[in-house]
Amino acid sequence: MTADELTGAQPFKRLFNQLQDPVVAFELLDREPIIVEGNEAFVDTFIPDTQSVAGEQLNDLIVPADRRDEATAFDRRTESGESNAAVVERLTTDGRRKFVYRGVPCGENCGFAIYTDVTEKLRRERHLDVLQRVLRHNLRNDLNIVLGEADKIRRAAETAEVKQAAASIKTTAQELANLSEEAKIVQGVLDEPTVLNPVQLSAVVDSVAADCRQRFDDGTIRVDCPPEFEVCADDNFRIVVESLIDNAIRHNTAATPTATVSVTTTDDDRVEFSVADNGPGIPDTERRVITGDEEITPLTHGSGLGLWMARWIVESYGGDLAIDTPASGGTIVRVYLDSPTDTPSHPSRENGAV
Repeated sequence: MTADELTGAQPFKRLFNQLQDPVVAFELLDREPIIVEGNEAFVDTFIPDTQSVAGEQLNDLIVPADRRDEATAFDRRTESGESNAAVVERLTTDGRRKFVYRGVPCGENCGFAIYTDVTEKLRRERHLDVLQRVLRHNLRNDLNIVLGEADKIRRAAETAEVKQAAASIKTTAQELANLSEEAKIVQGVLDEPTVLNPVQLSAVVDSVAADCRQRFDDGTIRVDCPPEFEVCADDNFRIVVESLIDNAIRHNTAATPTATVSVTTTDDDRVEFSVADNGPGIPDTERRVITGDEEITPLTHGSGLGLWMARWIVESYGGDLAIDTPASGGTIVRVYLDSPTDTPSHPSRENGAV
């Protein structure tokens, strides 16, 4: 494809100019990217006072001096017929800004460069990250004080009423501390790429069940998980299993809290992993929020992050999570995942892609 053919067709011309992102067509002359044409968004972003950018050296026009080696490396990849994708800094009329850059080779020594401005998005993410870290740190420190003072009050209390109040304070503070820790885990999980591999269910379930039996000595955990079952998942699947069993026992008001873990296959050959409990059941509104059937509002949010975390991890595997509340009582959380034999490959899913 020649330089003229890059932007010559009328339908393409209309698309080229209507794109909201800056796009530039270029050709490599003496190994340097020379602009064939920039769309309106490109001109408005980088050089609004110029009628035409054709013939300009692209790197001289928009690449900061300290990023020239990076740009040259991209040019060499284009020259070899390879695509480029990266977060880069470029010079604009508003100063240096960050873009998701995608370089697409098109024919011999020709290509397109597409720039999506993510400056504000990245800035917000950095600010939110700092805010979350500060809040978690302060919350954890303050709750440690509350827990300590609640213990002092309980020990010094002379009436059952005060002892009960101190115990209630301690329980509530501990639940807040657990919520803070869950939020930290959620952030770590969502920031990691997901690489699917075969995971043996029984190895994970047996290990998690043993840990939970030690934590909840007043509960009963039953497991029916034959060793032949495998699913496409990663190391975070342990968090899913732990969240579901923990939720089934921790919030269970039965005389003997019981969680029953079982595994089977569905009619479409997916693996169904379920955790059933004999607790009070998840309120319908909260269940609908967690499964995505209802929007979150101040009156419909969930009480914890365990089930949210399980759902997000399962969805990153391409799976599904469903919550049932049978008329007989209790709750059944079902997770549906592909088995390795039904999945031709184990792709990497980027949770935090820009």
